[in-house]
Amino acid sequence: MVVNIKDLQHNNSGKDYENGYRIVYFYNDKYTVGEYCKTVEGFMIGFAKCDPIIDDDDIPKFISTEDLLNRYLEEVKDVLGVAIYDVNGECIDKIYKQDMKHFLK
Repeated sequence: MVVNIKDLQHNNSGKDYENGYRIVYFYNDKYTVGEYCKTVEGFMIGFAKCDPIIDDDDIPKFISTEDLLNRYLEEVKDVLGVAIYDVNGECIDKIYKQDMKHFLK
């Protein structure tokens, strides 16, 4: 499935992102562009165990893109796959639920 660069760059403030990364969720016949962050490591803030975040220690440490994507797969139950894209359209990494790999190549 091809992800449109305009979808990756678009934000709700009317000005496109020039730098950074987006999480993309894949379903059977569509994708949804999710969170934006300036760094890949920055997505870990979404997995903090407390709210509000009081200290940097509240945010899980970044281990790898594979670990990050597995966290999204566990959190979003109906998703078939998850990817990290640079807003310029480059896929940084992607992962699929094991039983759905053949649907999303």
